[in-house]
Amino acid sequence: MRGGLLTCITLIHYDYSMTEEISGYKAVKRLAVERPDWLPIVQECLNLSKEIKGDFAGTWVFKRVQKKGLRFSNLRLLVSFGILRKEGTSRAGRRAYYSMVNLEGVEQALNELTK
Repeated sequence: MRGGLLTCITLIHYDYSMTEEISGYKAVKRLAVERPDWLPIVQECLNLSKEIKGDFAGTWVFKRVQKKGLRFSNLRLLVSFGILRKEGTSRAGRRAYYSMVNLEGVEQALNELTK
């Protein structure tokens, strides 16, 4: 100890497999409070993810919600909330592909919100 100062370093290890299970659910609940207008878009993302059983393009979601009279510019909001994960791009970087971070948690939250 030098000059009466003690330095302590704490290392914390997070098990992301556990927090990821909760995050999809909590993220949708938070979205419902902060941006409820995006819930139909999340529902379409969920539907596509279940149908395709894999990654889906943002434009596919856009076409589906456009038929219902809804619009959005991109899915970055859902990525920032932790609902979607951007997996990559194609077509010279003009088409983004996404996956659901926690499909079961997202589905559970949407079911509870529509009751």
